[in-house]
Amino acid sequence: MDMLRFLTRCLPRPAKKVYRRLFGDEQWFLVVNAGRPLIDSVMTGEAPAVQMKVYHAPPGRFWADPVPIVVDSKVWVFFEDYSFATKKAVISCAPVSADGDLGEVTTALECPYHLSYPFVFEHRGQLYLIPDTWDENRVDLWRCRRFPDDWSRERTLLDSVSMSDPTLHRQDGKLWLFGTVSEVRARANDELHIYVADALDSAWRPHPANPVVSDRRRARPAGRLFFREGCLIRPAQDCSGRYGRAVVLNRVDALNEHSYAETPIGRIDGSALPGNRGTHTVNYAGGLEFLDGRTRARREMGQSPEEDG
Repeated sequence: MDMLRFLTRCLPRPAKKVYRRLFGDEQWFLVVNAGRPLIDSVMTGEAPAVQMKVYHAPPGRFWADPVPIVVDSKVWVFFEDYSFATKKAVISCAPVSADGDLGEVTTALECPYHLSYPFVFEHRGQLYLIPDTWDENRVDLWRCRRFPDDWSRERTLLDSVSMSDPTLHRQDGKLWLFGTVSEVRARANDELHIYVADALDSAWRPHPANPVVSDRRRARPAGRLFFREGCLIRPAQDCSGRYGRAVVLNRVDALNEHSYAETPIGRIDGSALPGNRGTHTVNYAGGLEFLDGRTRARREMGQSPEEDG
């Protein structure tokens, strides 16, 4: 199958259309794990004891990039909700029960342009959202006016910067913004950059060591940074060979305004879920682990052929 995928990338456009009609389109889906987190299994070497529930988008769409948050003691998950017909995504959200059941899906944020990777977070009693707006060549901060579906654009954090999967981390009294940075329309998986600020409304400074990682096997962010067993862990995407191949867990060895260093210590390839073809996001909140996965599904009858690019 790896050779087959390689050959299809070399096919002319009409042949690619035929291939997609026969074998289907790759589509992402959401996974909620109410059992032992895969993160902990990787860290400790113990066998996973997962309780996974899989959620697919309606026909003509896919769901990816789950980012959970606890609001008023209730877990919510925000995610990319992509439409093949419009060729862009909105940010959707849904409540999640303690045993991993997904509630009613609501559109949280929609713009004329594509949105993905909805990094939602609480800061000083206020809820904020930083979506991936790589195509717009900027990074914007949105403030919640009424949860979960009323957000206003607060300010632009980075202008004239194409950053993929912006991921905020708070440490040592400073804010650290991680993301892969590239020229517009160039590859977005190879080089990790960090920007640092003293507050959300202050100026953001590029880290002097940028790019701090130059390796498509572990550069692009894959979820929130988190602490396990006294270590700071940064999830990253392994995009070698194909996009969204797996999540690599990196131990952060140094993070300050002068240097950055990390060491890969494990990976999550999605194999705990039969038939899964990859994963590129992992997050944890409220006793639940959130991941995404990928499958190949045939296009529904009547779906727009414009998706064949």
